[in-house]
Amino acid sequence: MDPRHVVSAVDLVPITPDDDTDLARPARAIRCKNNGTAGNVAFHTPNGVTRTTDIVEGETILIQVKRVLATGTTADGLEAML
Repeated sequence: MDPRHVVSAVDLVPITPDDDTDLARPARAIRCKNNGTAGNVAFHTPNGVTRTTDIVEGETILIQVKRVLATGTTADGLEAML
């Protein structure tokens, strides 16, 4: 990603994975806190595609997300960067 196009987040909020509810606002990225638990993150992108990837403690995944699913998410301590 071209760093000239990266826009910083304006807020950081905890994520409670939920199969039926979108985040209050789409996230610019997902972060796993340093004291979180590594694992899988299952999510919907803004265009409705379902993806699953792994995340480790302290990692930030730069992808827009509208919903983090409970089913398939094993990581804990997740935060949405808005």
